[in-house]
Amino acid sequence: MGTQPKPMSPACEHTAAEFTLKMVCDEARRHDTQWEGYTVLPRFRGADSQESTVFAFSSKSRSVVMRIDDSGCPLAVWITPIGLALIFVLRITLGLIVGKFCQIWHVRLTLLNLRNLIMLHANSLKVAVRVRPFNQREKAMRSKCIISMVGNSCTIVDPKDLSNKKTFTFNYCYWSADGYIENDHGVYLPDGPHSRYINQERVFNDLGRAVLENAWKGYNTSLFSYGQTGSGKSYLMTGHGGNKGLVPMICEELFQEIKQHQNKDRQFCVYFGMFEIYNEQVQDLLSKCRKPNGLRVREGQHGFYVEHLKSVPCSSFKQLEVLLDQGIRNRSVALTNWNTTSSRSHMVISIHFQQVVTDQFTMKHSEINLVDLAGSERQQSAGVASDRFNEARAINLSLTTLGNVISSLSDKAVGKRVQYIPYRNSVLTRLLSTALGGNSKTIMVTTISPADIYYDGTMSTLRFAERAKNIQNRAVINESLTKQLLIDLKEDNTRLQARIANLEKAGDIHIDEQEVLKRLIVDNEQQLKEMQKSWQQRLEEAKREWEQQYSSITKEEKMVSEFPYFLNVNEDPQLSGVVRHFIHHGISAIGRTIGLEQDIVLKGLGILDKHALLTVCDDKVVLEPVNKAKVTANGVPILTKYQLHHLQDRVIMGSCSFYLYVGFPHERSGRDKIHKYSYEFFASESASIEGFGQVNLGVGEKQEENLDPNLARIFHDFTAIMPMVAQANQISEELNKGITFEIEVKNLTSTNARGEELEKEIIVKVTNKLTKQVEIWPRDKFTDRKLLIEDMYQHFLEKGRLQNKTERDPFWEPVEILHIGSAHVWLETLAYCIAYEDQVDVINNQGKEEAVIQIRLFPCRSSGTPLGEESVNVDPGDLLGKRMDFQMQISLCLGVKWIRGHSSRGVQIGYRMYGLPVMFYTPAAWNHANLLLDYTMCFTIQHVTTDFLSYLKTHAVVLELWGLQEGCQEMKTEFANVPLASDGYVLLDLCYRHQWTSVPLDSEEHKFNLSEQLKTLEEESENLRDSNRTLQNENLKLRKKLAKLRSFPSNHGLIANGDPTKSTGDRSNPKSPFPSWDAEFAKALKIFYFSMIGMRGRLSQLKEVRPLDEERIHCLRYFANERRELVKELGEELESCLGKLKNEVATIIRRKKELQIDATAST
Repeated sequence: MGTQPKPMSPACEHTAAEFTLKMVCDEARRHDTQWEGYTVLPRFRGADSQESTVFAFSSKSRSVVMRIDDSGCPLAVWITPIGLALIFVLRITLGLIVGKFCQIWHVRLTLLNLRNLIMLHANSLKVAVRVRPFNQREKAMRSKCIISMVGNSCTIVDPKDLSNKKTFTFNYCYWSADGYIENDHGVYLPDGPHSRYINQERVFNDLGRAVLENAWKGYNTSLFSYGQTGSGKSYLMTGHGGNKGLVPMICEELFQEIKQHQNKDRQFCVYFGMFEIYNEQVQDLLSKCRKPNGLRVREGQHGFYVEHLKSVPCSSFKQLEVLLDQGIRNRSVALTNWNTTSSRSHMVISIHFQQVVTDQFTMKHSEINLVDLAGSERQQSAGVASDRFNEARAINLSLTTLGNVISSLSDKAVGKRVQYIPYRNSVLTRLLSTALGGNSKTIMVTTISPADIYYDGTMSTLRFAERAKNIQNRAVINESLTKQLLIDLKEDNTRLQARIANLEKAGDIHIDEQEVLKRLIVDNEQQLKEMQKSWQQRLEEAKREWEQQYSSITKEEKMVSEFPYFLNVNEDPQLSGVVRHFIHHGISAIGRTIGLEQDIVLKGLGILDKHALLTVCDDKVVLEPVNKAKVTANGVPILTKYQLHHLQDRVIMGSCSFYLYVGFPHERSGRDKIHKYSYEFFASESASIEGFGQVNLGVGEKQEENLDPNLARIFHDFTAIMPMVAQANQISEELNKGITFEIEVKNLTSTNARGEELEKEIIVKVTNKLTKQVEIWPRDKFTDRKLLIEDMYQHFLEKGRLQNKTERDPFWEPVEILHIGSAHVWLETLAYCIAYEDQVDVINNQGKEEAVIQIRLFPCRSSGTPLGEESVNVDPGDLLGKRMDFQMQISLCLGVKWIRGHSSRGVQIGYRMYGLPVMFYTPAAWNHANLLLDYTMCFTIQHVTTDFLSYLKTHAVVLELWGLQEGCQEMKTEFANVPLASDGYVLLDLCYRHQWTSVPLDSEEHKFNLSEQLKTLEEESENLRDSNRTLQNENLKLRKKLAKLRSFPSNHGLIANGDPTKSTGDRSNPKSPFPSWDAEFAKALKIFYFSMIGMRGRLSQLKEVRPLDEERIHCLRYFANERRELVKELGEELESCLGKLKNEVATIIRRKKELQIDATAST
């Protein structure tokens, strides 16, 4: 608590000054208990030659010095932080009202201004975080929760490192991820007294009521939501179904409180405005027409504002609710017509609230801004380094600039030196400059997902919120004197007119200045006219327009009960179900132009002037496309007449106009689940028709949850991007670009060198139909490029022309090399010194054959000559420590479909070997589908290691087939980074997997790596020496046993030629009675192996055989019978080979046992 004020000094003998001082002290201590008492300084005579009394106040953080004249009017105020230099000097001159108002007005204005100064920097931005439930995609992927909340702290866990946790502290933390139930009205409520679930009403009680409290006090107040698309921003702000959002609840509560405070001496005025910011353009959502270039943002006396923005006076919540629904409807229609999504635009609801006290001629006014920002992933994806449009992203400019503004304000709040706050860099930040660091009390709500798959985005959002909570605003009460404002405006006009008269006498010299002054007079007169206009007059003006809107709403409600209709479906759930197109009796048309009143006008992408016809007869509705227009029902294109059924038909007009058909009133029931048919349902249905349907739609939620998580992720990504690809194709067609987009799944059937499945991802294949140029765009690149394609299309609609610069064309991309497919050549045969020769199939991403490669992989001598069958190695361990040489020969590449598509194309084959840091490439081959490559590469390892043997047993060489296009650069092997042996072979000794470094040989890091590799070699050598010592000990024991055996008579030839060193275990002795069992086994396996190679060739030929005529059933039957016989023969041959192998092995084992029995009997 602050100390009591000191007794009044004799120097302060003027009653007015004493009265002012007392009120200032009381007000200061009421707002800040740290303020201490005052000190009276000696009388002061200023530069104005006016004597006054000076008072000094102080607290623990700052001090205030105030100069008051004898009439109680403050002449100057200084605020000085303790320990810092003087940072603020403000001179308040109230000479204009001296003598016009009583002394209490001086005190009141003095108190108001001083209170504002005292509260300077004492008002921080409040931040709340809310976590939503898991959505269907996250459930299908079996995502794990990485968010936990305790009190006002939020903790996030890194799913890749569970020990890596980060905790953030905010003003509010709302857990809404689980612990809830849905009642009969569709409202989500906590499922019990101990549930942690926070519903919409609880959030409103904390945040919405704080907004209203600030507005009633006369403060500007702002609330905006920030987060990724799908994190629950729109649900929080506008709500969904029975769950009202903050916007309607705040507005409804405002009018309820107005009703409670209404009396004859107080008047309350509410003005409602609604607009969106899209691509740096402002569009009025309450206006019937959309301006091509948007509304202008200007800077006025009280900050930035939108020029000519419609602000409608409202006297009840019912009127405001109608305006809100109208704005949402206009937004939904505009997004469909302009082929964009709500995640790209910011929606701002502006409510101007005025409180007029008629008997005191004062007015408090507050600007309430409720902002739903675009998806924050737009900001995060703005830096895709691989995209050449990285520097021209006006689409992401608003959110990027918002992040820069918040970072600068946060740095400034913690004492860092910031020279510039970039408010003016975007439209959004200019309009939010008051809410961020300005005259406003601001609340920011960040919404996040609990799923681990969004870890990066969630972490970025939480860091953004943590920076925002440091921002300091300078909120002041907006209170003014209505009469004084009128007097000031009139006096200002008088002065301006006098100035103009003087300029006119001076002649034509100051014509420009005269024009400026005349415009100022017009603006002042307009302000006077608006101020003198009564609130009732404004309501009367708005009432006529509101009655028209209300009558149209009443008419629509009546038509719902009479006619069937199309109900819109939007990607944003808040924009779904807000537009109805009624289907009248008889024949009506659908298209861009209207012929009859009952026709349905659509202006979306791919909609023709006359797109389709609707015929209603005998309670049946028939839809028929016109002029081959693009119309699909339930994912299937409609080519002829099609009868629609209630809630059973989902219709897509063009590329982005989604509608659910709602039948006649007698077909409807209270059990209809219209909300089930969401945008995701439409997309999943279309994906199923396209061949990617792994889920039984509508009833397959449990089945979907049982899907493999990776497959579920790909399925949802596929369904999300498929409408975007359809829209991009439609834009390309309308702009005559000749570009087609096609979705593919990368690595759908591909595996790595160990045979493990590669991570699957969505890619987009881009083909130029004229030049046959093909590109592959990753999903993120296509998503970003799609935004630029939309902007090009909108520019074309507005200007009627396209930009001529090719490098700025989002459809165009420089020629690049493409990955066609891959083939696997397993290396295990090398571990046994067996040659491998085969034709391997090159398989693309979709599992289809692209080409056949003839390859030979064989061990050889240092001279390059292949090893014979006698060199077959039974035990790969025998190779340890020895030198090994082998060659890879790629002779042919046959049936290349890539080149068949266009003869100007070519191919190269690339592969990696062991731990080498470079990719080896064959020479480029062009223009022929059957190519002679004649490529050979020799490899050697001077000392075979266990790591290398493990590599041979478990890995394959993956042959990557790359497609070349005319104008692209061929790939070359970087031999500068390849170690070579003295004979020119590629040296593999230093190529330990995962340990290779490509730094220069003279670097310290390289020396360190070499020393580490040397240590590894020494350890392996020591292990080999240990193994050798063990073998020597075993050999010594065997010799001792043989020495004992020599003393017995030998009738069975156990000791040959009297030489004790020629033991029975010596397999190199051709005269030994014991044959080499391992050699026998190897011989049997070798015979079986070559039999299998022959069978594989026959199986490959069998795959290539096709029926002579696939259209004739008897040909197909003959073909099927023939294949059945061939497969039967292959099966019999396989059983024969296996039987022979078993017999050979059994014979070898039986012979070995017989000899062992004879040897034992003889001893």
